[in-house]
Amino acid sequence: MLSSDFEAREYQKKIAEVAASTNTLVVLPTGLGKTIIAIMVAAELLERNPGSKVVVLAPTRPLVLQHLRAFGEGLKLPEGSMAALTGTTEPGEREAIWMKSKVIFATPQTVYNDVRHGRVSLRDVVLAVFDEAHRSVKDYTYTKLATVYRETASRPLIMGLTASPGATKEKISEIMRNLFIEAVEARSEESDDVREYVEKTNVETIKVRVPDEYYETTLRLRELYNDKVKKLLSGGFLRTNRVSKKALLEARISISARLKSAQASGGQKGYIFGAIINQAQAVAILHALEMIETQGAPPLLRYLEKMRERPDKGKAISSLLRDPKWLRVEEEAGKLASIPHPKIAVALSTVKKQLEKKPDSRVIIFTQYRDTIEDIVRALEKEGPSVRRFVGQSDREGSKGMDQQLQTETLDQFRKGEFKVLVSSSIGEEGLHVPDVDLVVFYEAVPSEIRYIQRRGRTGRTTEGRVVILLAEGTVDESYYYSTLLKESRMRELVNDTNQRQTKRRARNPTLMDFVE
Repeated sequence: MLSSDFEAREYQKKIAEVAASTNTLVVLPTGLGKTIIAIMVAAELLERNPGSKVVVLAPTRPLVLQHLRAFGEGLKLPEGSMAALTGTTEPGEREAIWMKSKVIFATPQTVYNDVRHGRVSLRDVVLAVFDEAHRSVKDYTYTKLATVYRETASRPLIMGLTASPGATKEKISEIMRNLFIEAVEARSEESDDVREYVEKTNVETIKVRVPDEYYETTLRLRELYNDKVKKLLSGGFLRTNRVSKKALLEARISISARLKSAQASGGQKGYIFGAIINQAQAVAILHALEMIETQGAPPLLRYLEKMRERPDKGKAISSLLRDPKWLRVEEEAGKLASIPHPKIAVALSTVKKQLEKKPDSRVIIFTQYRDTIEDIVRALEKEGPSVRRFVGQSDREGSKGMDQQLQTETLDQFRKGEFKVLVSSSIGEEGLHVPDVDLVVFYEAVPSEIRYIQRRGRTGRTTEGRVVILLAEGTVDESYYYSTLLKESRMRELVNDTNQRQTKRRARNPTLMDFVE
C-alpha cells in the first residue's frame, strides 16, 4: 500500500507502531515528518480493514490540500481513492465523494456539518488524524468531532499531530481528554533518535528604537489605559497591577459573572455596568498603544479612523471617542502619520542582505496586522524583490482577502521560487510546508509559544535556517518575546517528562492520563 520509494526513519516507525493500535498524540518538532507517520498508520489500518476509510483533518484548506498531496505521494491506491472535501463543494457532491473515497481530507467543520446533517457516516472510519491537535481545546470543532467519531465508528482510532501542545500540564491534559488520547509519543530536538535529523536554526533579535516623535502620544495612551485599569482594580475585577492583555480579556468573564449574580439577587448593578465600559475601553486603548509602539503611527491612524467609522460602536467606544485625551491622540496620530516605524527599514534591510548573500533565497515575513502587511509589501515593491502577500479570506478596508484557490496558488508559486518574499498573516504560521525557506522575519513578537514555534518552524526544515525577530525597545514586544522563551522552555520540560512517564507506563500498563498526574 505504501509507494515503492516511501522511506521512514527509525523513530517514525516506532511511533507508528504505537499509533496503529492506540489513540496517540504525536508531539514532534516541525520538519521531522509527522505526516510520514500518519501515512504509515493509515496504510496499515487500510490493509488490516478492507472496505474501511481514513479521515485526515486539518484546520485550513491549504493544509488539507497539502496533506492530500503528501498522502498521494506516500500511498499506492487506485485513482480516485483519495479526495479533499471543503465547504465550497456542494453537499450532494461531498456525499458522493465520501462514498467512493478511501482516504478523505477535510476541515473539521466540513465533516462535522455533514455528519450532523446525515450526509456522511463515520461508522467505517478506522483512523481519524487530527493535524494541529493543539487546537483540540474548548469548543473548537475537533472536540465535538472526536466525540461523535468515538461514539459512531465501529473501530475508532484517533491520532493527533502537533509540534507544540502547550506549556502547561492543564493544556496538554485538556487535549488528551478531548481526543481520548491513551498514549503520547513525544520527541524534542534533543531526543537521541531524532537529533541527527534536526537542522540548526539560528535565532537573532534586532532591537529597534521607537521614534522620539511617538513619545507624547504613547504617554497619553498609557495615562488613559492606567486610568481604566485602576478603576477595574478598585472594583475587584483585576487581581494585579501587572495587567496582561489576557488578564484584561478574562476580566470580562468575571464582570459578566458578577452581573449575573447581582441580577439574580437584586443587588447593585451600576458599578458593574461601569466596569463593562472600562474593560472594553481598556482593551481598545491597549490595542492602540501596541499599534503605535510595535507597528507605527500610520497603522495607528488607520485603526483610529476605522474605530470612529464603525456603525456599531457601542456605548463604551462611543464614550471613549468623546474623551478629550482620546481626541488629542487622534489629532497627534494624524500629524505623526508621515513618520513610519523604523521596523519597516530594518525588515527591508534584513531581506536585502539575505538576497545579496544568496540571491535564490526564499523569505517569509510574519506580521499579525493586515495594515502592516500592505505597508511592507508596498515598501518591498519599491526596493525590487519580488513579493506577494498571504492573508485570510475576509476583506478588510484597504486590504482584499484571498480566497482558498488564490491562497493555494500563491503557496505553489512560492514553493516553485516564482517570487522571493512572502509577507504573511497568522494564516501562514500553521503547518504549511515550504521547503528550504532561508529566512523568517518576525515583524513583532508573539505572546504564544505555539505561534512562536510555528513561525520559527517555517525555516530550518531541510537545511540550516535563520530567524530574525524585530523587537521595539521598551515595549510589549520585549515582554512577549521573553515570556514566550520561558513558555517554550516549560513545554520542552513537559515533553521530556512525558516521554519518561510513557516509558514507565508501557512497562507497568497504567491508567489513561497517567502522565499528567
